[in-house]
Amino acid sequence: MEFKQFFQSRKFKIIVAIIFAVIVMLLVFQVGFFVGYKKVSFSYQWGENYYKNFAGPRGGFMNDFGGKQMMAPHDVFGTIMKNENSLLLVRGVDNVEKMVLMDNDTIINRFRDKIGPNDLKVNDKIIVIGSPDDSGRIEAKFIRVVPQDFPATNTPEFIPPAQ
Repeated sequence: MEFKQFFQSRKFKIIVAIIFAVIVMLLVFQVGFFVGYKKVSFSYQWGENYYKNFAGPRGGFMNDFGGKQMMAPHDVFGTIMKNENSLLLVRGVDNVEKMVLMDNDTIINRFRDKIGPNDLKVNDKIIVIGSPDDSGRIEAKFIRVVPQDFPATNTPEFIPPAQ
């Protein structure tokens, strides 16, 4: 009879409420830990791969750049080396190869005409604008095929005069 009275008592209800509150707090803590871990993992991987993915100076910042600027992580201008399904391998004008991912939302133009991913051929010169993913590949938003004689961005005829 004592157990029955204890389970119906106010003390038991308070103990159950405290245990429930502790469990909820632990679950909230675990969710916060999971989200924080994902953010830290992304930040760590991005930082570890920054120079490799975004073509920073090969010898680090303490060595001479050799007159070259760092390449932007959001775009590439170069020649298609390989076209497989939704993945392009593009060699930039500085001979750095970049992986470009295409999806159904990627706009691809040859001059003003829209074309499809299968119309992109090896040795085509292209300009890609997109955003980097956490693996250092470029997720293409826009691709434009340019003429073969289009000037490269590091050639003297393309560099604007100093002001």
